[in-house]
Amino acid sequence: MASRRTKQYSTKPTSADRTIWLAGLGAVSIAQKRGGELISELITEGYQFRTRAQELVQEVASQATEQAKDALAPFQAEFKRNIKKLGAAVQNGVAGALAVFGIPSKSDVAELTQRVAALSKQLKTAR
Repeated sequence: MASRRTKQYSTKPTSADRTIWLAGLGAVSIAQKRGGELISELITEGYQFRTRAQELVQEVASQATEQAKDALAPFQAEFKRNIKKLGAAVQNGVAGALAVFGIPSKSDVAELTQRVAALSKQLKTAR
């Protein structure tokens, strides 16, 4: 049977181990000393980032609104024209229905009022 060889590691620290250990301790020490400053800087940077982000969002929203207005402008103009046409059609329909029943329209009443005013003026001058 073949014998098995096992490596045995030394538990004695080497200079590299000691250097790594001291570097870790130094990092912990620096983090403790400068931790407060670092946190303050991070908070300040966070506030500045939030401000920049809000400004960017407002700018993008403004641009999107303008683009939407520009895109909808032709539809709005067409919609206004159609509303005017619809209003005129409704007025004509109502006027026609009123005429069937013998009810004078607004323009008929205005015309009669003008004629009465003209006749009244003629009567006053004839006296």
